[in-house]
Amino acid sequence: MLVSRLLVAALAATSVVALTPATAAAAFSDGLCPRAVPKVVALDDAAPTSDFTKISAAARDAAVAYQICTSEAQTTKGTAVEPTVNYDKTREAQFLVVEARALVAAGNPADALAPLKEARRLADDVATWQPGAQTWRASQNTGAPGGNNADNTGLRGGNTAYHSSDRDGSRYKEAATEIRSSADELLTRVQARAPASPKP
Repeated sequence: MLVSRLLVAALAATSVVALTPATAAAAFSDGLCPRAVPKVVALDDAAPTSDFTKISAAARDAAVAYQICTSEAQTTKGTAVEPTVNYDKTREAQFLVVEARALVAAGNPADALAPLKEARRLADDVATWQPGAQTWRASQNTGAPGGNNADNTGLRGGNTAYHSSDRDGSRYKEAATEIRSSADELLTRVQARAPASPKP
C-alpha cells in the first residue's frame, strides 16, 4: 500500500522501525514521554486509510505531544537535557518529517515547509549539542533511535546514570543527523517545485 510505503520510508530515513497495525497498541511504549503513546498509535492506525490529510494530522499530533514533553522537561528542575530533552526533540523532529511527507503526498507541498524547517531546527539542536565538562547522564530504559527492543520503536538503553567528562555529544546525535539530512533533502525538493515569484 502506498501509504504504508510512505510511512516506512519516512521512518526508516530517520532510523525508526515502523509499527505494524497488528502490534502497535501492544508494542509501543515510551517511558520518557507517555503522553505521546496514544498519538503514535493513532498515527499507525491512520496509515491503512490512505488518507494523507488524516495521516499528516496524526503525525502533527504525535509531534505536538513530544513538543509538550520537551517543554515540560525544560521547565522541571533537575531534568537532564540528555537524555530527556534531546530524546523528545528527536522524536518531535521525526514525526514532523512524517507530517511533511504526508502533506507532500497529499499535494500540499507548500504546507510541508514549516514542519520541515522546524524538524531541521530540532534535529540540528540535538546533532550539535555538547555536554558540559561535568555532566551527569541518566537513562530511563530508552536510547538512541535505531536499535530494537520490546516496544518496536527502535529504542535501546538501560536504567543507568553515570558521570561524563567527555564531549561526545548526545546519544541521539546519529539519528538527529539523519533526520536533519532527510529534512534538508525534502526541503530542497519542495522548494524546487515551488512556483517562481511573479516579477513586479
